[in-house]
Amino acid sequence: MGQDLLSPLLSAPIVETWAFYLLTTLSICLAIGVLADRVVIRSGFILIGVFGTISGIFLLLSAQFLALAQIMIYAVGITLMVVIALMLTNPRLEREQAVVYYDESLPPLAKIFASCKRNLSLWTAILSFVTIYAALIGENHWPLSDQPVGQDAVKVLGEALVTNYSIPFEFASVLLLAALMGAIMLAKGEPKNKDDDENLAVVDEAKKQENNLALQR
Repeated sequence: MGQDLLSPLLSAPIVETWAFYLLTTLSICLAIGVLADRVVIRSGFILIGVFGTISGIFLLLSAQFLALAQIMIYAVGITLMVVIALMLTNPRLEREQAVVYYDESLPPLAKIFASCKRNLSLWTAILSFVTIYAALIGENHWPLSDQPVGQDAVKVLGEALVTNYSIPFEFASVLLLAALMGAIMLAKGEPKNKDDDENLAVVDEAKKQENNLALQR
C-alpha cells in the first residue's frame, strides 16, 4: 500500500522537476569541487559523487541501464580503481600543503591575475559552462518526444550494443582495460635499482649485528 501511495507522488511533474534541478545543481557543485580540491585522493572520491548524481539524472529519464552503467563503469570501474591505486602508491597520509597564491604586496589586479593563473582549470570549466548555457538558452535544440519509453528499452539497447554499436561497445571495454592497467602500474611503482637493493641489504645486516650484540650483552 505504501508503494501505491508513493508512486503517484514520485511520478508527479513537480517532483521530477525539483529532483532534476537538485541533481544538476549538486552535480555542478561536486564537479567544481573536483577541480578546486588540491588533494588528489579526495578529489577522486568527489568525482564518484559526480557520477552518482549523473546516474540519478538517467533514472529520472527512465534510462535504468545507462544509470547502472554510469555507476559500474565510471564510478566503480575507473574512478575508484584509480583512487585505490593512488592510495597504494602513497602509504603515508596525504597532507594538504599551504599554497601561497600570491604575494600580499601585489596590487589588486595582479592578485586577480595570479589567482586565475593558479586555478586555470576551474575558471576554464566555469567559462565553458557559461558559454554552453548561453548558446542553448535561446533555442530548444533537443525537443521532447511525446512517445513513452517502452518496457523493453533495455532489450533494445542491448541488441543495439552488439549489432549497430558493437565497435563503440568494444572501445568501452578497452577503456576499462586501460584504466585497470594504469591502476596496476600506479600501484606497482617505479622499479628499484640494484644500488637500492644493496643499500637495503647493508642496512639489514647492520641491524642484525646490532641485535646480536644486544643479545650477547
